Amino acid sequence: MERESLLDEELNGFQHTAKSPRSHPLLFDESLQRKPSVVIDDPAAVSRTVTRILEQWALSSPDIIVAFVSGTRSFTAWKNEDHRAALQKGIIKLLNATETWILDSGLDYGISRLIGNAVRNELQFRQSKREYEVYVRGYLKKRRHAILLMGVVPMSLLRGSDDETDGHDNDAAEDHPEKCDVNPSHTHFIFVKEPKQEVATAMRSQIIVELAAQVSRRRNPTFVREVQNTGVDEVSYQKGTVCHEQVPLIAVLIQGGMRALDMVHDYLKSDVPVLVIKGTGFLADILAFAYEEHKERGNNRSAMDIIRRDVSKRVARSFPGSKKDEDLTLMRNRIIDCVILGSQKEKELISVVESSEDLVDLDNYFLPAVFAARSRATNILKEQVRSDFLLTMKLNKPGIADSKILGRDEEQIFQVDNDLFEKALMWKGREKFVERFMEEDFALHRFLSHSRLLNLFRHAEDNDFFVNVVWHQVPRRYFEHTIEETFVTKDLNRIIEKLSGFSNFLSMHDLSSNYLGIFVTDEYDAERKAMNALMVWAVLMGRFQLAKTLWKFCEDPIPMALFVSALARGLAQHSRSTDTSVADRVSAQGREFSTMAIDVLDMSYKESNARTFDLLNQKFPDFNDRTPIKAAYISRNKYFLAHEACQIWLNRLWEGGLEITDSWNSRIPEEFKLVVSALLVFPIYFWIRYPAKNFVKDFSWVEHDKVDSGSINETTRLGYENVGQRDKNDLFHIDSLFDREGVDNTERKLKVLAELEGKNKSTRFRHSLKHAAPEAPASSSGSNLFINRNLPLWKKVYYLWSAPRTKFWIFQLFYWIYLAVFSVVVILPTCNDLGLDVIILIWTLFNVLEIALRTVYQIHHGFPVSLFRRGVEITFITGFVLLVAIFKTYFNFIRPLYTRSLMAFGLLYMYYRMVSVFFPMNSILGPMVYRIKRMITVDFLSFVRLALPFIVANMFVLQSVMYPDLPFSIETWRKGFYRAFFTLFIAFLGEIEYTPRCEAVRLRNETANKCWIGDYENYTCPTLGVMTYLLNIQYWIIMRLILVVLLNALFAYEVSFLLNTFLAGMFDDFFNWYFLQGHNDKSEGRLGIHLSLSALPHSA
Repeated sequence: MERESLLDEELNGFQHTAKSPRSHPLLFDESLQRKPSVVIDDPAAVSRTVTRILEQWALSSPDIIVAFVSGTRSFTAWKNEDHRAALQKGIIKLLNATETWILDSGLDYGISRLIGNAVRNELQFRQSKREYEVYVRGYLKKRRHAILLMGVVPMSLLRGSDDETDGHDNDAAEDHPEKCDVNPSHTHFIFVKEPKQEVATAMRSQIIVELAAQVSRRRNPTFVREVQNTGVDEVSYQKGTVCHEQVPLIAVLIQGGMRALDMVHDYLKSDVPVLVIKGTGFLADILAFAYEEHKERGNNRSAMDIIRRDVSKRVARSFPGSKKDEDLTLMRNRIIDCVILGSQKEKELISVVESSEDLVDLDNYFLPAVFAARSRATNILKEQVRSDFLLTMKLNKPGIADSKILGRDEEQIFQVDNDLFEKALMWKGREKFVERFMEEDFALHRFLSHSRLLNLFRHAEDNDFFVNVVWHQVPRRYFEHTIEETFVTKDLNRIIEKLSGFSNFLSMHDLSSNYLGIFVTDEYDAERKAMNALMVWAVLMGRFQLAKTLWKFCEDPIPMALFVSALARGLAQHSRSTDTSVADRVSAQGREFSTMAIDVLDMSYKESNARTFDLLNQKFPDFNDRTPIKAAYISRNKYFLAHEACQIWLNRLWEGGLEITDSWNSRIPEEFKLVVSALLVFPIYFWIRYPAKNFVKDFSWVEHDKVDSGSINETTRLGYENVGQRDKNDLFHIDSLFDREGVDNTERKLKVLAELEGKNKSTRFRHSLKHAAPEAPASSSGSNLFINRNLPLWKKVYYLWSAPRTKFWIFQLFYWIYLAVFSVVVILPTCNDLGLDVIILIWTLFNVLEIALRTVYQIHHGFPVSLFRRGVEITFITGFVLLVAIFKTYFNFIRPLYTRSLMAFGLLYMYYRMVSVFFPMNSILGPMVYRIKRMITVDFLSFVRLALPFIVANMFVLQSVMYPDLPFSIETWRKGFYRAFFTLFIAFLGEIEYTPRCEAVRLRNETANKCWIGDYENYTCPTLGVMTYLLNIQYWIIMRLILVVLLNALFAYEVSFLLNTFLAGMFDDFFNWYFLQGHNDKSEGRLGIHLSLSALPHSA
């Protein structure tokens, strides 16, 4: 009863019963008295005491228990300190990865001190990081796994303990008789009060095994019934040989002596796997040698005799302090027993690993050792397999999961459930597991609902990216960073649209309905929508590697890759103001997804051109009914649009299905032929060709053998006369593409193109790659390629005027005419005919209307447009028209020069506008325009910021020194500004020369007027002297020799830089108008010039 009372009092986690320092060792350190501890002095009370420990200490359930075994008296320095540091890192890595219990002797000596120092440093690091998070973020992130370092301490080895050792151990392979203190870094202590070392060692191993067994029972009580159903005998169950495997227990042997050997022997008898770290010395090396020799030589008598002899020599060499031969013999026999126990038929309880820097990945050795010690009866248990797989997923070891768990699951016991898949998503770095689950055809629509998506946002690991980048896009912040349900139902789509331009991308109603089995359309559509939602979550959480893994299983890989690229681009833009390094990483990920889309497109293009163009024509409902071309343009994905297939597609759209012949003089520009044919009509017969393959429906009344698309000569297709052979194998028919108004309506164009192709049968990219396009029947003649006679003239004119290329050049022609008339009006005398003024003003208003209509169209169809720039442009031109009208109306009250100046500024703007609107379409002028824009907006503005202080300072300084008596007036400001600014272009040398006019009025004597500073009576004469020359020289040197030269150097560097980036396709604003295109000379033909989908002039 006294012992029972003592245990009850000590199990509360504190020690209050000690009467003197010698009565209990924890009293030496006041901080240790607050740590949970208990004393056990009866082997029969181990089970009961362990039960109370688990109940009253409120310990969390571990995922794995690691017991370190080493010498409690003999421990030498490591041969390689890097290996020791690697072991410490491996232990901390294991503690951070999962709930791990570390158990050792608890002494401030040897391996216990080594582990304690590592834990102490980790706790200090956690504390500093916690303070940093509170200071920077204002809140704590999700807590890490609690550290439990428990010491099972033999009290006979404690300094100040009343228990004395029996003296036997001092001669038995132990050479360090001094006693030690407990290590202060341990969190829990179990003191074993037993003077006999053999009994104390057996109690320590018994306590650890019992801890693991009871933790397993508490974790999964149903496991007992499963064990009994598999035929495992009750004796094995009672011994703990099966139950403790629900929570794996593994012993790690490092160095060690006789007492360590006893513990290893006890562990092996209890079927606990032992990991021997070879190369640390003493017992670990001897046991590793004996085990490896046994595996190599076998279990026959002669081999065992050799092993015994070699083990005896190694024991004598490793423990020279042993005085009795029977002790060495006992140790040798115990080692042989351990080897035999570790080498069983169905399992291996001993694993050997070399001491190296690879110990930083201890879990790579723990898991195989645990699974190798698993009996088949236990291995086939469903709950056991799931528990083992969950452990490998926590430790992020997909290779071990495949080889050691799933590879041995011959009966297909393991099944992926929603809980495992959710954990694989939320735990960072589990992409391999997610990929494995997806390969097993995991049904996403049965997993993902709007509530589970909300849970993923709330509880995912490492949400720094989401909080720092995405959270700022939420229109309203939630209290204490709590993500409410409205985030996924309302704000999520707003964020997606703001970042990528795709509106209403996710439907939470559809997601949850599909999850419940109430399919909105069908199961395939439900799976696709669930995948879309997961992709959005992965990108917004910054899990781009996970997004790449999920992307492999998308049904629409090209549009999905373009969408992720657009989303990453938006995230990079919004994060650049806060963290440029994060923005650069996100931009790189966006470019990588763009490359992935290009790779898929390239594979498709090499396999079948026809199906590739069918894909480019296809609208994807999940992506706002956009085609890949339109999605790439809206997301400004220049890399995708620079692909050869996209360039050919855009070239055909640009040409409108027409071809310009080389009739008459081939030196005549194609643009001239096009415009003249459109205006005069009759040149259509000899300059414009209408390939039948592009206008099949217009010849439906003709005999099949005359106009059948299959009769087209494969060597003379539209835009393919001189391109590669693989480019001549597609059937991309442009039919009535331009038989409607609004040529720039890309949606209607591509819909008609898809109908003419007759290949828009598949709704998924996978299916489009599986079904081959129909082959065109062979033809013996290509004479029916151009059917000029059978196409009515009015249709020829209609198609010619509907072609985007024609509209562009006609629009440009009339714009030139407008500028010519405007120029004449400006240069004519003021009192000219008002009719020309009215014409110019009305024509200008039509330009405003064209800009407004194009802006409305682009907004309506989701094209990116800067409303601010368009608004400023429309306001400026409209204001110009109104001001000119007012000035002309009230010319009696307003000076005509002001009206003329206003008209001149308007004309100047219209000329400059032409440069930005039309010149980028030219393959030569376009890059130049972009270079000029970059020079002005980047280099020249930087130059102005640098030069402005020098200009302003010298404007005042030079004026005050050279003209000190000039009256303060507008003239003073004019002269100062004139001299300071125009020094950039010329040097005012005349001002620093002596002139007869000024010398005639020089003041010879000191004037009575003390306020007169200059040397001349005429204040317009500059005062010259040493100071005047010095100030002018320094200003000229700075401006003319330094800053102007610097500006030229900046311009030269910008030209070189833009040349390289342009050739690489890495241009941004210019991308709106011009797509990188390779050109050949006239004899080889060329693919032409391209424009963006929104660049077609609306009012032409």
